Amino acid sequence: MRDRYLGIDLGGSKILAGVVNARGKILSRAKSATPFAEGPRALARALIETASGALREARTSKEQIVALGIGSPGPLDPRSGVVLRTPNIAVRKFHVGTILSKEFGVPVVLDNDVHMAVLGEHLAGEARGHRNVVGLWIGTGVGGCVIWNGEVVHGVNQNAGEIGHMILDGRKSAKGGGRGTLESEASKTGIVRLLRKRIARGEKTRLAKRVSGKKERLHSSDLAKAFEGEDHPAVHAIRHSARYVGIAIANLFDALAPELFLLGGGVVESIGRPYVSLVLASAREHAFTRELADIRIALSSLGDDAGLLGAALAARKAYPLDGRR
Repeated sequence: MRDRYLGIDLGGSKILAGVVNARGKILSRAKSATPFAEGPRALARALIETASGALREARTSKEQIVALGIGSPGPLDPRSGVVLRTPNIAVRKFHVGTILSKEFGVPVVLDNDVHMAVLGEHLAGEARGHRNVVGLWIGTGVGGCVIWNGEVVHGVNQNAGEIGHMILDGRKSAKGGGRGTLESEASKTGIVRLLRKRIARGEKTRLAKRVSGKKERLHSSDLAKAFEGEDHPAVHAIRHSARYVGIAIANLFDALAPELFLLGGGVVESIGRPYVSLVLASAREHAFTRELADIRIALSSLGDDAGLLGAALAARKAYPLDGRR
């Protein structure tokens, strides 16, 4: 009997997959490293192997799967199941929908990875019960999603919600570049750049090796520990990040006034509520009017499960068991 769904969350560093039953319960999880530099064949193989591992873990056969959902960095075309390109994975015009449909014998639903994560939170997590939600995921980059009247907004270009590319500093902006954007100021990449500048000015930080540009990499957990330990450059960089996220939220509140803003991603999840508090303070400071309703910001609650669960639930929404689409 076909009564289960597969969800895949494709990220720049890892692939997560899980089997989800019709009630939305995760029955298994599988994880592997993303072969981000090895091209489309290696990526296809890794996706198939990870999803197959999730099936084995759940003791589920391909014949029990109704549909498969996958979230991927974009830009992408969800209608044709094609990842057009992505900055951190070496593929272009990657027909992931066709590849996975052929392998597993089911229809495939493709969408932006943050769209899938925010949808997961909307249907089964912190944003449940809210019709109008804007999500911002602060990690290596900054992703976003707008849910309006309970539906993910794709827009005419199918890639609406790229909040990270919102330009917040016109003095830094450059044609065709990412300078002056929310992502350049607030992401972990932006935080690393700011820390390097402060180190070059002679400031001391326990994160110096992590941001040296050599073999070491800055992990969000390292950043959180430095923040908790009142490492001055780290505190400054995190406050800078939160301030810009708050400004972006103020702009979005002025334009859309959603019921809830949802924050997720590695930086937010590692630092937690102190980061959310800094963002809220900045958003309230910069919003035009809060007389009739205040800005509400919540922390995502599903963690790593958000993307794979959202992908599976998107597949369930598109291909329900009763066949009513």
